[in-house]
Amino acid sequence: MPLTSTSHRQRLERLVGGVRQRLSPLTGVIRRGLSRLPGPPIVARIVAGLMALALAVLAGFAASTGFGTATAETVEGKPVPAEQVPLIAQAALSCPTLTAPRLAGQLMAASGFVADARTDDGGSGVAGLTDELWQRWLPWPDAPRLDVAANIVALAHHMCDLVGQVSHGDIDGDTWQLALAAHHSGMSAVRADRGVPEAAAGYVRTVVGYAEWYSRQPDFDPDAADASPTPAPPAPPAGSAPRPIPDEHLAAILAAGRTCPAVTPAKIAGQLMAASGFNPNLLGPNGAQGIAQFLPTVWSRYATAGQSPWDAATAIATLGRTMCALTTDLGGLTADPYPLALAAFQWGPGVQAGGAPDLDTVDENAGRVLAYAAFYAQDPRLGGRPSPRPPLSDTTRGPVLALPTPAAPTVAGAGPGRPSAAATRPAPVATRSTPAAARPTTAPPAAAAAGYRIRGYGGNCVYAPSAADGQQLVVWDCNGSARQKWTFGGDGTIRMGSLCMDLADASSADGTRIQVATCNGGWAQKFWINGSGDLVNSAIGRCVDIRDWSTANGAGLQLWTCTGEANQKWTRVKV
Repeated sequence: MPLTSTSHRQRLERLVGGVRQRLSPLTGVIRRGLSRLPGPPIVARIVAGLMALALAVLAGFAASTGFGTATAETVEGKPVPAEQVPLIAQAALSCPTLTAPRLAGQLMAASGFVADARTDDGGSGVAGLTDELWQRWLPWPDAPRLDVAANIVALAHHMCDLVGQVSHGDIDGDTWQLALAAHHSGMSAVRADRGVPEAAAGYVRTVVGYAEWYSRQPDFDPDAADASPTPAPPAPPAGSAPRPIPDEHLAAILAAGRTCPAVTPAKIAGQLMAASGFNPNLLGPNGAQGIAQFLPTVWSRYATAGQSPWDAATAIATLGRTMCALTTDLGGLTADPYPLALAAFQWGPGVQAGGAPDLDTVDENAGRVLAYAAFYAQDPRLGGRPSPRPPLSDTTRGPVLALPTPAAPTVAGAGPGRPSAAATRPAPVATRSTPAAARPTTAPPAAAAAGYRIRGYGGNCVYAPSAADGQQLVVWDCNGSARQKWTFGGDGTIRMGSLCMDLADASSADGTRIQVATCNGGWAQKFWINGSGDLVNSAIGRCVDIRDWSTANGAGLQLWTCTGEANQKWTRVKV
């Protein structure tokens, strides 16, 4: 019988466990005894070393025989409820590492497939998710807390995220089992132990055992007639012809492309095509997630708390805000910041200080996105002219798309007095950023431009009651005052004399005061009026709003989520 057979592993497990249990209380006694040994300290150190070596050999022997979580025995589970089988099979397509039997095993361990189960650690629902995890991985807005489908999808996305973190954490071992351990005990514990922590070993063995059992059941047998659904296609390889924009994503792409002038709907579509081929369930080889292929670090910086990159509509909207923010941040570094913004998105914000990495993949990605964007710019649904070529179908590959490879952009150094804009920009949640005193030095004034009044709801105009730094802006009867005259600078600012329209305290929270402040070139001073008449901060995609729909003189202006309502609509009237 081989040494790694089940019976031998069972005996070895009992042996090692017994030895460890017996040695544990002796360890302190031995150490105290060693401290009292007569003779030089080197003697005590030698004895201690021999004891440690003996224990290490025993542990190494156990590991070499295959003992551990990887050899967990099959554990019989409950039958999967019929209505949950297709939900599990579909959710398991979220990433290649996850399979339906593995997901079923985790659900069995968490709840036994009971929709309203409660766990000892405060989790609830069929997946046993804590409220914190539920809010983070909420698969769609307003999903009921105990909804079975929503909880299964949320668990799948959470596990795929952990798989991505493990894959890039340089930790040896089975990726899925390490992800299970991270789910149980936290990623920090897995990193600290460089493997499955002892506290998580029992949980991992149990789930692995259940997964082995479910892999043999007809519900999830790949050879059965009712096999799992076919996974969605991977990201398109270089040179692939553009795919048609799916109808279900069109509205989100149009909205994302109205966030700022530099990022058009065609560019959003091109980036989605290059990243995922419009596949909302793609987990990239570098851990990037969803239809837009957000890296977790980029998502956490720019997304609204509680949202998921696996929700296509949310990811597309966040992509628009993110690319606008990156192009704004990089506007002073190169004539055309968009290719560099693509590199920053692909590699993470840390790439910005020194420019794009000197890697062919960065140039290739920028070229692909721009080529796809040129194609989608012809789509009449995005405001372009109809293409003379026949429309693509889902099954028509068409000619290979010529993808230009642009030269890497030349990037000027940030300079000793200029901090990274991305490092000081808050994510679009109710948080405070760097106070005004710590902002970059004053940017040079924009070139002289025509003056305008900005007229809004009720026919009143944007007005600064004084020219003081920090003065809140209000609406007032249009009267031709110098403090109602605004210029739209080529640097993305809206200026009244030497002051710029500004977000108080560089906050991105709803209700933030709109004010005038000394121009500093920061993201909190980037505004424009889009084609829909919204006065938008181009870095975070939120709108200038008249508080409480007031038409009275002195009604204050505030930042608010764009709603399309009349109290957020503005027109420029040339003075």
